[in-house]
Amino acid sequence: MSTSLDQLPGIAESDCGVTVVLSYGMGVDSTAILLRWLVEPSSRDFDLADLIVVTADTGGEFDQTITDVEQIVLPALRRHGVRFIQVGRSQRKTTAKGDGVAVLQDTTAPTRLYRAAYTLADEMLSAGTVPQIGGTRICSIHAKGNCLDSVIATVTAGRRYRHVVGFESDEGSRAVKDALFNTDRRTGWYPLRDWGWDRDRCSDYIAAITGRRWLKSACGFCPFAMRTEAGRSHVAQRWRLEPQQGAYALFLEHVARSLNERQTLIEGSSAADLVATAGLTEVQSQFAVMLDESEHAVYEVRRLTRRPATGGAGRGITARSVRAVARGTRAQMGQDLHGRGGERRIGADGIVRHVVRERGDQLPALEFFYVVCPAVVEDKQRTGFESWWQEATTDAVLF
Repeated sequence: MSTSLDQLPGIAESDCGVTVVLSYGMGVDSTAILLRWLVEPSSRDFDLADLIVVTADTGGEFDQTITDVEQIVLPALRRHGVRFIQVGRSQRKTTAKGDGVAVLQDTTAPTRLYRAAYTLADEMLSAGTVPQIGGTRICSIHAKGNCLDSVIATVTAGRRYRHVVGFESDEGSRAVKDALFNTDRRTGWYPLRDWGWDRDRCSDYIAAITGRRWLKSACGFCPFAMRTEAGRSHVAQRWRLEPQQGAYALFLEHVARSLNERQTLIEGSSAADLVATAGLTEVQSQFAVMLDESEHAVYEVRRLTRRPATGGAGRGITARSVRAVARGTRAQMGQDLHGRGGERRIGADGIVRHVVRERGDQLPALEFFYVVCPAVVEDKQRTGFESWWQEATTDAVLF
């Protein structure tokens, strides 16, 4: 049973040495660091009593990674009595004080990994979107970073600590960026860079001591894992082995795409195209079942892009209003859509939309349509949207 951060014990005053906190992502890099420290005492300059391993659950990790961690890493932590803290979100928003962050387990004898009550997929589905490529990985910050920062602040309680992050030997820029967050208490530490280890060296080390080739840690719907052809091939193979993960990725993409046809998990393509090209029929079958079993809704979707506030050049402000106007079975909502206004269109994604207003190229740009999709998206409208919509509608008529 999960607990709140205020029930999490800090570091005892009698502890000696500087605490070492490892942010454990369950992937190749952080696993290599942790296993080497456990197997080779000479590789570390601290006692294991001063080590705390923390991990945050996103709710979307591949089953094979969960299995590997539970069968290899957790038994090793138990043998050495290393403190292992699992955390996750209990709600969409978290605070620096730890509101919305739940401690799933805090123990020196872990036997299993626990699932967070609120997952990254919950966040994506309720917003009708997918993780965004480019810039800061907001999805990782929300599901991992914010949770880990809170738990680390709680357990260190103002004492000095070394924060271990698994940056590889060729990730100097990431280490430099992370070091900007150092304080008089927190010191970033990157053992793989000290050892000169890259991803291949980490993978070979894990294989040598465990007999397993550790797979990359990622959510089953991670768009960052599918940016390259090699990445897409790897993900397709994992979906072949874990079709439920592929089906869930298709479900998430379908919801986001219904509200915005440009929202896919693969830039310039889609997870649906990847599944079809790879011949992943079991993924498609499970996805079809998910759709059939889901409650559906007819959503009214309005989107606008305003002119820049200064009246000069710029992209302007984009805002969206999403509202469920009917709920029922998939078939019932399909019939309901027939009675909605607008021009009936079937997009390249195969999704039927009734377009009331098609987006233009000039600002203000407005878009308005009705669409049927699983009833998982929350009604949401940015403050001021209605006045902006009326203003933009008037402008569009005048110009």
